[in-house]
Amino acid sequence: MTEIQKGNVFILSSDVIWALFPVITVLGIRGLPSMVALFWATFFSVIFFLGMVIFRKRWNEMKNLQVWKYAFGIAIFNGVIYYGLYFYALTKTLPANASIVALFEVVTSYVFFQIIHKEYISKKHVWGIVLATFGAVLIFLPKIGHFYIGDLFILVATFLTPLGNGYAQKARKLVSSETIMLARNIIAVPLLFILALVLGASPLTHPLGNSFWWLLLNGMIILGLSKIFWTEGIHRISVTKALALGTLCPFLTIIFTWIIIGQAPTLAQLLSLPFLIFGILLLTDVKINFLSSKTEKAFIK
Repeated sequence: MTEIQKGNVFILSSDVIWALFPVITVLGIRGLPSMVALFWATFFSVIFFLGMVIFRKRWNEMKNLQVWKYAFGIAIFNGVIYYGLYFYALTKTLPANASIVALFEVVTSYVFFQIIHKEYISKKHVWGIVLATFGAVLIFLPKIGHFYIGDLFILVATFLTPLGNGYAQKARKLVSSETIMLARNIIAVPLLFILALVLGASPLTHPLGNSFWWLLLNGMIILGLSKIFWTEGIHRISVTKALALGTLCPFLTIIFTWIIIGQAPTLAQLLSLPFLIFGILLLTDVKINFLSSKTEKAFIK
């Protein structure tokens, strides 16, 4: 198996786990302020990554000061701002909506990783941006479905993650994924604690109750294992292609939401998906055979 194929497998594995994220998060924040829930999920992920670093004997990698510099950027843009907006948004929208609007991250990543470094943009990529944007906008149209303010928070969040992912790519060239994620979350935990206090919700005064197991699952598996897969994936393939492979997530999230929570897909969700997915495929030049090395060559040209 080539490195590109490994990268695709890592990202697809991450997608399957990540599709559960909105559903598990909704179950975990019931009865809790969103920042309190995010704090504990991140805290549990620190335990997971600490165990990984110790088990794989990566402790010496923590001494690399350059890694902590990159980890700080990842913590700010992804660990605090992105997840902060995402957790709060899930108190104001549907899990499937959140998963679909989050696909707009492909557009913002394309702009960050491709256009900023090049003046030329093809007509195909322009159409890709137009279609993906239209797909995201459909979620917000009240005549098709209900407008949820949480969808807007998710949309804003997608403009920030490319910055964090850029730092993650640089850090992965220096150390392992588990070291990066441990450093990132060690930085994020106290910042989230302070943010929760500022918002008037101390994590220490809110009993977790039935949310404990959902937050533990979120921290260990979704914010833990799936992030290992993600970081390993974008170490081998481009971030934009990795996000294109993530078009699998909304389909799975809709299914998981229907099965676990009992929320059937809405008309807006069903209408938006084709536009988003086709636009993303135009942007990334990804062909049907995701495991082909020729696909990656076509993508990065």
